[in-house]
Order: sequence, then structure tokens, then C-alpha cells
Amino acid sequence: MQIIHRIDDFLSNLFPYIKIGGGGDNNSLLVEKLEEYYSYGQYKPKVRIESGYVIVDIDTSAILSQESDYKKAIEYCNSGKFAEAEPILKSLIEKNPTNSEYFRVLGQIYSELGNQDEAINYLIDSLRWNPKNGWALLMMGNIFSRFKNDILTAMKYYDQSLKENPNDYIVVTNIGVNLLQQRKFEEAKKYFWESIKINRDYSNTHYALGVIAEKENDLQSAFYSSIEAVKLCKSQDQIYQNALSMAFDVAERIIRKKEEAKIVKKYLHKLEFDCDKKIELVEDSKILTAAKIEFAENYNREKHILRYKPSYPTIQHLILHELVHLDFVIEARKGNLNQLYYSTSENRKEFSSSIDRTIQLLTRKGISEEAIRNYTNALFDGIHRQIYNTPIDLFIEDLIYLEYAELRPYQFVSLFTMLEEGIKAVTDPKTLEVSPPDLLSKSKIYNVVSSLQFKDLFGLDLVGQFKPTTTELEQAKVFYSEYLKYKEDRKPAEEYELVLHWAQDLELDKYFQLVSEVKHQADKNNQPLRNDPYQEREMFQFQRSQEVIGTNMAVVTYMVDALQYFEKMSEDNIKKIAVEIALLGAKGFHPDKKDYALASIPNTQFSGYKILAYYYISWKLALPEMLSELQLPYNDEYKVAYAMYAKGKGKG
Repeated sequence: MQIIHRIDDFLSNLFPYIKIGGGGDNNSLLVEKLEEYYSYGQYKPKVRIESGYVIVDIDTSAILSQESDYKKAIEYCNSGKFAEAEPILKSLIEKNPTNSEYFRVLGQIYSELGNQDEAINYLIDSLRWNPKNGWALLMMGNIFSRFKNDILTAMKYYDQSLKENPNDYIVVTNIGVNLLQQRKFEEAKKYFWESIKINRDYSNTHYALGVIAEKENDLQSAFYSSIEAVKLCKSQDQIYQNALSMAFDVAERIIRKKEEAKIVKKYLHKLEFDCDKKIELVEDSKILTAAKIEFAENYNREKHILRYKPSYPTIQHLILHELVHLDFVIEARKGNLNQLYYSTSENRKEFSSSIDRTIQLLTRKGISEEAIRNYTNALFDGIHRQIYNTPIDLFIEDLIYLEYAELRPYQFVSLFTMLEEGIKAVTDPKTLEVSPPDLLSKSKIYNVVSSLQFKDLFGLDLVGQFKPTTTELEQAKVFYSEYLKYKEDRKPAEEYELVLHWAQDLELDKYFQLVSEVKHQADKNNQPLRNDPYQEREMFQFQRSQEVIGTNMAVVTYMVDALQYFEKMSEDNIKKIAVEIALLGAKGFHPDKKDYALASIPNTQFSGYKILAYYYISWKLALPEMLSELQLPYNDEYKVAYAMYAKGKGKG
């Protein structure tokens, strides 16, 4: 092995008893002393001086290596069994004193045991055998800084470490931490930012910047840095706990200052200009939620009214949330794409019927009819809020996070509080006892979707606290992945597609109506509507996806099946089936859905492509003159299917 030392002051730190520099006799003495130090038994090193460096060549081929013993010592250290590791390392050093790591680990043991002087002795030996041992240099700096209060000496070792390992961000951060401990904030920040340049994913650096920002009363920066540290922590270690605690503390201090109202007012005035209507903020302690927007058109008013409970600490975030929702509606209305979400008495009856077992259970417990009715209504309203709001809120919160960084502390505390309420709602034993299991499971899925976004935005993982089953968690992840795809290039009103798709996948779409606002207005005024822009866009997107797929052989196969099914059926019966499929598809068919059902074709489940194939064939056979109005892009599929069907009948 070869050891190379630069002849400088640092070498004097390693060998303080040798006079270094000056040439001549000093160089001879240096060679002599190093030959003496690096000798082992009969093995003598070759030492020479060249161009300001002293080079030591040692023949280690005959020196025994005890790798298994070293691994055992490391295992003991990792388990905190330092007393068991110490004699193994000392034995290894006796057998092979050339290994720098043996000395370094032993030095670390003594430091952990509180014997810093002995730790220094072994670390010096470690550096004598390998002056580039970064961990030994770092530990020496830490010992002199933390235990000896000798910053000047500590900096010598840190600086040497930087010379040898200029990209060692851990060392750079440690230097910053020591300057931080000396309250030299500006100097410390320089090292922390240098560390981030090398590796921005080191959580300790971000936490340290947060500590400085908090001490300088720069609360927004402190919040940002603490959240970055939380996001980057690989485990819930001490840095994670400290950073999370700082994030909550700083956020609460920012909220108490109440300085962000001007952001909300500025946004409000922008929206008033965009929609050409006044938006009135009204304090209202009687509303069920913390804030709600009442769209002027839905209440036949000249202005939008945003009601809110002033007692909520994070009300600025909740008001902004409702304003962003209004912004989305304004955006959708410009293209006549807005959708209206509502439920009918029939939807409510359908819901009550679906939870009949729970109602019977409550009746047997002696609960009054009025209380059961109120409970049923609360469940109905609660699941509706989740069906409608969860997908839309994802887009809203993403916009707030990206566009209104000053409100992130409000957003953080606000979303955390809502998720905590959600956790209690789906895990509380008393709730579980009386809640319909199927409905509770679907509510949990919506909650987990929201918590997945919260983890992405702020690094805090609450998913496990909802105690989801494997199936529930996987479904939530599928929904969230779908949202992320939409988020990449969201178009106006696309959030409504997720409202419907997710409800269909969870079989909740039977509890509400989602209709085009322009169509609803036309129906209300008894006016014909030639074109529904929202349906036109849905059809365009569907057609475009089919073009990408090319000839859909699944549809071809199902079309052959449909032709065979309808071949002996009267035109009137086929027409009845065609009309039923059209009514079923009023909200659109989802190609990935697998459990559509028709009363006119009992005991049969239809996948998305199968129902589309039957849709096309039934209209082709019974209502051919109106087939084009369906705008189903399956003409080519039909030609292939009919050829296959005809060939099977001997007509080809």
C-alpha cells in the first residue's frame, strides 16, 4: 500500500512530535520518524520526499487480514455493543496496524462511550495510515467542536476533509452546523447552500436552514425548509421529528399573525372582473362546513356569496379554496362546459335502500325513526360531499400550493386538520359499529386519495392511520394516479370526468345526477339544445382514444356475439334493447368498467366494450337511420365483425 502526505500544517497535527518543513535535516528526521512509525515487526516501509509530499510505500502482502472479525466488530457497533467490539478491533490492530478503518471505528467507539481523548488518539492513528479518511476527519472535527469547544481546531479537520473530498455534502453540512452552534448564521448559510448545490436531497441541510430562518424570524423560509426536510427524510428519525415539529410550530405562528388576508382579497377582485359579478364574503356560523360558495346562478342572485365561519384559524385557506372552485366554474362556463351536480328524491330512496341492514340494526337498538332519518341523511350528504369534492379538491389544492406559496402554512394545518377528522370518521369504534361497511370502505378510499396528495405536497404520510385494506389502498392509488395524469395538462371542466369515473368505479353513480349546465338550463326553459359542448368534448376524446388504439378487436368480438344474439329477435325487441342501452349510457360508458347490466338481457354482465358493441349493433339493426347520432367510432369494427358473422353463417 502507498500512503501520501502533503508536507504542511495538517501533517504537523498528525505528527506533532516531528519537526516538519525547512528541508535538510528536518526532511531526514521526517523520513526517519515515519519509517519508525510505519514499521511493523520485520517489515520496514520505504519513505521518500518528492515535490512537497512524503510518500510511504508499505509491503502489506505478508500482513494478515481478518475480514470476518472486522465484520463481527461492525455488527456489534451497529447494535450498540461497544464493549464486545473493542477487544476485537484491538486484536485486529495488533495483527494489522495498516488498516485506517480499524483505528477509525475504535475511535468512534471511545467517542460514543464518552472518552473523547482516547477517541482522538485512535482517530489520529487512523489519519496517519490514511490522511484521506473522510469519516475520521469528520469525527475529529465533531469532537473538537462539540466536546472540546475548539472551533479553530475543528475547522482544520473540516477544511482538510473538504480538500480531500470536495463533494462530501455531509462534511459541508457539519461545518455549517458548527458555525450555527456558534450563532454565526451568515457563515453557516454559505456552507448549507454549498451542500445543497452538491446534493439537494440531504434532509439535515434543509432542517439546519430552517433553524436559522426561524432564529432570524423569517417564518415563511423556516416553514419551507422544515417541510423540505420532512419530505426528504428516509425514515422517521430525529431529524424528521424535529423538522415536523418545527413545521407545525412555525405554521401556527404565521397563522396567528393573520397577515395573508390581502392575498385572498386580491384574488377575489380578480374573479369579480373575470365573471362580471360581485363576490360577497359573509360571516355565517350556522353553515355545516367551514366555508361554502353559493353560485349566483344557482340561487337566482346577482352576486356570488361565500359564507365562512370566522372562528376557524385557517379560514384564509378555506376561503381561497372556495374562490378557486369558483374560478374553475368561471373557466368551464366560458366554453359552456360546466356541469351541475345534484341528487333527486329517487337517488335518496336508492341510497336508503342500499343501507337497509344498517337501518334495521338501528331500529332493533331502539333508535327513533327521526334519529335514523337524520342519520341516513347525514350519511347521504357526507358521501355526496366526498364524491363531488374529492377529485375537484385535488386540483384546487395543487393550484393553491403552486400559486400561493405564502398560504402554504395555512394549507398545511388546514388539510392536516381535515384529514385527522377523516381518520376519526372511518376508524372510530363507535362509528364502525353502526356504519354500513361498504359505504365506510368507499369513504375511506376517498380519504386515502386526499392523504396521498397531502403526502406529496407536505411529506407527512397519514395513509396508514386510515387503516385501509390492501384493496382499498390499491383502489385509492389507482384514482390518484389517474388524477396525476389529468393534472399534467388539465383542461377546463375535466375534473368532472373524475367525479363521474370514480363514482362509477365505486358504484356510487346511482346516488346523483351530473348534467351539462347548458343542457339543464335549456330543459328548464323548455328550449331545444342542438349541441352539448361537454358531451361533444367527451365524444371527441373517446373517438381520439379509439383512433390511437386502431381497430379494436375486443369490440369486433363482442359485435359478432351481438349479431348472433339478435339474429332471431324481432325488430321491436331489438329497439327496446337499443333504447335501454341509450338510457343507461346517458352519463357515458366507461370502457374499463366491467359490470353494466340490462333488464332486457337478464343474468348477463357487460364490460365497457361489450356494452358499446351491443349499443352499436342494436341501433344498426333497429334504428339504422339514427346510428350516426351515436358518434361511435366503430364502422371499421362493424365491417370486420359482419364479415366474420356472415362467414360463420355460410354467407361469405
